[in-house]
Amino acid sequence: ISFPMPFGMTLTEVMAAVDPPQATGSILTFDINKAGVSILSTKLTIDNTEETSATAATPAVISDASLAKGAKMTVDVDQVGDGTAKGLKIYLSGFRT
Repeated sequence: ISFPMPFGMTLTEVMAAVDPPQATGSILTFDINKAGVSILSTKLTIDNTEETSATAATPAVISDASLAKGAKMTVDVDQVGDGTAKGLKIYLSGFRT
């Protein structure tokens, strides 16, 4: 997934969701990058049988919260389990700058 930031933002939270979730295997792991560099010091995960990252055993940690208007953002799927999860959605929450 690749997109330009439509406006400047100070990021306060990230979340991922899938439907249906995967049941087994390695946990789903995602990275969010700004200009090719991760903005997370702890990557975003969705635990098996869960639909969102909201209850992840290891929560994501934002290391770069400053997102400029027009910044090239990418989302990488770093790890999958049984491959049955579908419909990935990534949410970036914060306030405009």
